[in-house]
Amino acid sequence: MIEKHQLLRSIIAAGLIALTASAIGTHASAQTRLQTRSFVCGTSNGAPATIARTNRGDVPVIRWTSDRFRDAGYSPERRCLEVSARFQQYFRNGKLNYLTTGIMNNQQVVCVADRVEGDCTGLLFTLKRGSDPSQVLNNLLDVRVRASGPLNESTSRVYIDMSEYLKQAAVEEQPNSQSDSPVW
Repeated sequence: MIEKHQLLRSIIAAGLIALTASAIGTHASAQTRLQTRSFVCGTSNGAPATIARTNRGDVPVIRWTSDRFRDAGYSPERRCLEVSARFQQYFRNGKLNYLTTGIMNNQQVVCVADRVEGDCTGLLFTLKRGSDPSQVLNNLLDVRVRASGPLNESTSRVYIDMSEYLKQAAVEEQPNSQSDSPVW
């Protein structure tokens, strides 16, 4: 009888530990999500920019200055609107964990991944043929390597932790947002 009580106590204790760990993980995840409210297309330094609205202020994530896709019908403004909407969609769905590069439809892309070394789980945008994907990703986000920075380099790809990036990235004084809710 005593062994049954000890077993029952052990099971209850293990269950409470598991529930507590789960609650802490959920709280930490919710805290990270609360730090960023939305992603919009606006302007930064006179260029169209994907902007993260955070509790610290507005953080320009990508400045769209290249005209390399204009011939295909994608002006910097259009790319800003479309990619900002994708950022918002992945953010809203809890899938904006890491930015990385990969291949989708036989084209090099910048995409989202759920973990370091993870595969692309969603397209952000396509890269021009012949580009160095890791260099493009670093340049677009103007990533600075720090001891505890957002940059994780695997043997083949760069992974940028978006939570860490948004915590460390510079906040702009008054970026000009074109839309409070991203549109396609």
